Amino acid sequence: MRTAPRLAIASTLIGVALMVTEQDATSQESAVLSVAAGAAAGVDELRQWDATVDGMARTGDLVVMSRLGDASLEERTHEYLAQHFAGIPVFGGGLSRQLDGAGVTLSLFGTLHQGIDLNTVPALSGTQVAALLEESHGGEIVAGARPSLGILPLLDGSYALAYLVPMSDQHHYFADANDGHVIQTVDARRSQSAIGAGAGYDGDRKKLGTTRSGDRFEAHDRTRPGEIVTLDARFNPDRLDRLLEKHFIEELPEGEPIWTADDVAADADNEWDDAAIVDAHAHTGWTYDYFAQQHGWEGLDGENGRILSIANIGIRNAFFIYPPFGPEGTGAMGYGRGEFATDEEPWTNLDTVGHEMMHGVVAHAVIERTGSPIGLINDLSTAGGTLRLGPRSFTDRAGRTRTCETTSIAATRFTPAGPQEVELPAVCVDGSFVLGSAQADAADEGLADIFGEAVGFFHEDAGASADYLSEGDQELPVLRSLIDPRSVPLSPRFPQYVYPDAYSDRYEFPLLWVVEGKTVVYSQFVFQNRQYALTLSRFGYGAQHWNSTILSHAFYLAIESGTHRTSGVTVEGVGGANRVEIERIFFRAITELMPARASLPIAAAVIRQAAADLFQGGEAQRAIDQALRAVGL
Repeated sequence: MRTAPRLAIASTLIGVALMVTEQDATSQESAVLSVAAGAAAGVDELRQWDATVDGMARTGDLVVMSRLGDASLEERTHEYLAQHFAGIPVFGGGLSRQLDGAGVTLSLFGTLHQGIDLNTVPALSGTQVAALLEESHGGEIVAGARPSLGILPLLDGSYALAYLVPMSDQHHYFADANDGHVIQTVDARRSQSAIGAGAGYDGDRKKLGTTRSGDRFEAHDRTRPGEIVTLDARFNPDRLDRLLEKHFIEELPEGEPIWTADDVAADADNEWDDAAIVDAHAHTGWTYDYFAQQHGWEGLDGENGRILSIANIGIRNAFFIYPPFGPEGTGAMGYGRGEFATDEEPWTNLDTVGHEMMHGVVAHAVIERTGSPIGLINDLSTAGGTLRLGPRSFTDRAGRTRTCETTSIAATRFTPAGPQEVELPAVCVDGSFVLGSAQADAADEGLADIFGEAVGFFHEDAGASADYLSEGDQELPVLRSLIDPRSVPLSPRFPQYVYPDAYSDRYEFPLLWVVEGKTVVYSQFVFQNRQYALTLSRFGYGAQHWNSTILSHAFYLAIESGTHRTSGVTVEGVGGANRVEIERIFFRAITELMPARASLPIAAAVIRQAAADLFQGGEAQRAIDQALRAVGL
C-alpha cells in the first residue's frame, strides 16, 4: 500500500520515571498506578480502591464514558471512567468498573496517573498542528480537521499536552500542542438477499448471500440482521486507498458509504468463480453467525452495523483497519494473497477471516466502552510490569559490542525542511538498556488467533477446519500454533528462534529515544530472557505477533489440558465438550472488562475476573487459573 513517508514509530508507548533495581526498572515514587482489583483481591483492598475512584469522580478527575448493562449476567453493570486533568483527558488513563445490582463494586481494572503537573493551555490550535503535520508528512487530514487535545504520559515520568490527529496515511499521530512535533505514531491497521454459490480456494462449494442488481449479482448479503458487503479492490492500489481513506478525508458522517456499485464484488450468473471473493464473503457470514449465536454479539460493533470487507487488495497480507478509516468510516477487513506458497492462494480462509473480524470486535468494544479512539493502548511502564532492565552491553550478530551509552541507530526523520538523517540513542538507566514490547497489541493478536480458531470449531460439522493452528487449513506454512507455540519458527530466516509459550520467554527490544525524554521507539535488536538474540532489518516492531502465543496457548491448555512444555505446570482443561465456557470467558474479558491501557498481566487479571464472574468455583475457573499460571501470567 502507498503511504506518505514517515518515521516508523511503534504503537503508543507510555511509561514512568525509571530507577534502578537489581532486576527491573522501577519508579521510586511511581506516578502511575496499575489497578487490578477483582476476584483475586481482598474485600478491603477493593473497597479502598472504590473509595479512591468515587472521590476522583466527584472532583471530575474521573469521568464516566459509558455505563452498559452486562450481556450475560442480569443486574450487572459496567462503567468505564476516563481520567481527566483540568478538564482534559489523559490518554490511556482510566478504569473499568463492574457493579452488582445493588451498585456494589465487584472489580476494577485500569491505570491512574498521579502528580500531573502541566500547563494545559496549548500554544497551537488543532488546526495549526494538523497543517504542520500535512506539511511535514505529506498526508491529509479531514476537511474540518478533528485533532483531539489530551495529556500524553511520557517515558521519563513527565507529561505532554498533545493533539491526537488521524491522517490519511492510516496512522494516528500524537503531536505536541506547543510546537507541533510528532511525539508518537500509532498504525490504524491490525495486519493478517439472493443465495448464490461458488467454489472457494480449496474447491469446496459455499452458499453466498447475494443481491440481484440489474443484470448481475452483488456480494451484498441482506439475509442476516447485519448486512455484509464484500468489495473487490481488483489489485488496484488507488482503488484500495480510496476505499480506506476517502470517507475519512471528506469527513463524512459515520456509516455513510463512499463505495459504489462498481466497488462491490459481482458475478453475472450467481455461480461465482473468484475464490477470494467466495471465501471472504462466505466466511464473513460464518463468523457473524458464530459471534451472534455463541456470544450474543451481533456484527463487529455488537449492534448489527454493516460489515465491510475488501478482497483482492493486491498486497501479501490481511488486516483490519480501525475507524475512522474504511469505506464507511467504521473500519474494514482487507484480504490479499499468501506470501509463502503461491501468489494464487488468497488469505481468505476461515481462521484468517475470523482473526481479522475479532480485531474488529476488539476495536469497537474498546472504543465504545472507553472512548479510546485507538482501541487498546500499550502499557510500557514499570507500574504495569512490562518494562525491565537488560544488560549493560551485548555483542550483535555482526560481532559489534554495544554498550548502552554508545548505542545509536541511524534513521531517517521527516521534518518540514525535508528528510534528515539522525542517530537515535538508546534509553539507558545507570548504563543498562531498557527493554520493552507491545503487550496490548500482543493481547489483541492473541485474542484474534483464539477466536479465529473458535469459529472453525463452531462450524466443524459444516466441514470447517478445527485444529488450533493459524493458517493450518491452507497450503501456506502454519503461522502460529496454539497447541505448541515453540514448534513454529518466527521466520524461515531464523529457524532457531520460535514462538514463546511463556511470559518469561517473551521477545523484547531495547528502547531508543526519538525525542529525548518524550518519544521512544523499539530498536531492531531482539532480546529474549534479557539476552540478545537477533537483529531485524528495521526498527519499530513490537513483537506483538510473536508474543501473542503466550495468551493463545493458555486458551488451548484451559480447554484441552496438558503439561506446559516450559514451566512443567500441569493444566486440567475442561475438555472439548465444554469449549464454549472458555470461549465465553475470553470474550467477556475483552468486551466487558478490559481497560484501554493494557498489558499481558492486566489481560490475565481481567480474564481471571471473567472466569470468576461466569463460573465461580467451577471447573472452567480452575482451568483458566491453572493455564494462566502455566504460561507465567
